[in-house]
Amino acid sequence: MSTSVSTSRTPNTGRQRAGRITALSTTAALGLAVTTMAAPAWAHDSLISSTPGAGAVLEQSPEEVTLEFSGGGLTTGESIANVIEVSDADGENWAGEIEIEGATMSTELSEELPGGDYTVAYRVVYSDGHAEESSFEFEVADAPAEPTPEPSTATETEPESEPTAPEDDDAADPTTADSDQADEPVAGDAAAETQQNPGLPVWAVVVGGIVVAGLLAAIVLAVLRGRKSPRA
Repeated sequence: MSTSVSTSRTPNTGRQRAGRITALSTTAALGLAVTTMAAPAWAHDSLISSTPGAGAVLEQSPEEVTLEFSGGGLTTGESIANVIEVSDADGENWAGEIEIEGATMSTELSEELPGGDYTVAYRVVYSDGHAEESSFEFEVADAPAEPTPEPSTATETEPESEPTAPEDDDAADPTTADSDQADEPVAGDAAAETQQNPGLPVWAVVVGGIVVAGLLAAIVLAVLRGRKSPRA
């Protein structure tokens, strides 16, 4: 009697287990399908590249700032605010007019950026309707300092001397001047030379005169005597 009761309950137990397994499998399959379908909705658009890039150090100022986003394009309209600001360390905004083309947004800079750190802040509305605000930074390197010219070591130019009149050759050559002066007769010098070089002494001249006079007198007497003597 007990054996027949046990045999009649076994088929019911197997059916219940099979029903539970089927229900669990169905629930898992539905959950996976819902998750797969909802995944694209959770992946929002985002910034995929920028020029200049985040953290870039530029040798010179860029001409514009360009942001490129994922997705089919940004949402635009009168009530939609898509903004780019390029601010320096003092908070001054250097961004100009904003242009949007599809999923790309750009702005030309109003002026050339001086050396320093800059922050690009943006707000965009994606094609799926949600908005995002974010920022990144880049740097413009300082321009190399120009070398300071060294002070000139050259001395000041001396003023040109005025041309002088040519000097007399005789005055420039002392030898010629002396010789010319030596050739010119000077009365005083000649008298002095005469006194210094008198020639024969005076007494010699007197004695010579006396001798000559005596000889002449002797000759005259001899002639006279010859005339007075008688001829034989």
